Amino acid sequence: MGVFNHLFDDAEEGDVDDVYYINAGKYRRYHGQGLFDKLFDVKRAALNFRDVFKLFIGIIESFWLLVRIRPNVVFIKGGYVGVPVGLACRLLKMPYVTHDSDALPGLTNRLIAKKAKANAVGMPVKYYNYPRNKMVYVGIPVTKDFINISAEIRSKKRRELELQSSDFLLLITGGSNGALRLDKLVHDSLQPLLEKYPKLNIVHQVGKENEEVYSDYPAHLHSKLRIAAFLKPLSAYIAAADAVIARAGATSITEVALQEKPLIIVPNPYLSGGHQLKNALVYEEKKTAIVIHEHQAQKDPKVLADALERLMTNPQLSKSLAENLHGMARTDSAEKIAGLLINIAHKKGLRS
Repeated sequence: MGVFNHLFDDAEEGDVDDVYYINAGKYRRYHGQGLFDKLFDVKRAALNFRDVFKLFIGIIESFWLLVRIRPNVVFIKGGYVGVPVGLACRLLKMPYVTHDSDALPGLTNRLIAKKAKANAVGMPVKYYNYPRNKMVYVGIPVTKDFINISAEIRSKKRRELELQSSDFLLLITGGSNGALRLDKLVHDSLQPLLEKYPKLNIVHQVGKENEEVYSDYPAHLHSKLRIAAFLKPLSAYIAAADAVIARAGATSITEVALQEKPLIIVPNPYLSGGHQLKNALVYEEKKTAIVIHEHQAQKDPKVLADALERLMTNPQLSKSLAENLHGMARTDSAEKIAGLLINIAHKKGLRS
């Protein structure tokens, strides 16, 4: 089942009027999977075949929901639940807008973008192949606690973590997909740095049920490690950090960028379409982050350790990367998207 609305974790009561559920078919594909694996992945083929029927059911459900609700405009953020909604909008000639956070549009938006009234994009328009007259660069919306965060929040969180002003705090956040692999890469890389730099401290948001990832580290290093499966509010931990290691999800990068922190990106190479690899390429090209590829770090853990040591020992490099990264983030993305939707709902056309 898919959720008809896009919900935010921090949505307050009254922000969302109604939630509707529809069936939606997911097309499973994995970046980098060889031809042999594709041909003999029977389970995946069976699930994809089953979900064709769920897609048709979802189109019918979306059609009747849209007839009943009669929205002035529909906003489709991507994800497989957007396909039946977008196709139902086309059948009803109802205006809809797509939005891509990643530099590589997802399959959903590629399927439905042609008939959209506008294609809102999270990165500069040169990275997309949509018709130029329908593209609107709006950036990537994040929750308000990541925008204009105060120095007081940083100081408070560092006090809670019992850090001195001279301590260097590294934040590691890997998300869900591929988090265990990232946890292992970091585990294999960081012990020599913790031994070499007594001021280095680590907060690591680990994959589910992986809180014991550092249990084999020497006991005297454990006081420098703070491990949790969830960090809330994440914005405060980013504020407290001196550097961040993260995957290449566009929203996660934007959350770091808005707080102007030096970033090491380790893109997940196995996600559909390789969109994290494309995101990483964009940020590397703009000299906004250090990119470490997973296969490199697996072969030689020192690659990741060396990148972090460069940030720790070269303040000018850290400052330059953080400033460049901050320059790629927009603080008005939510307002730009809202304005775009209102203009289309009122039939005023596109406004950049």
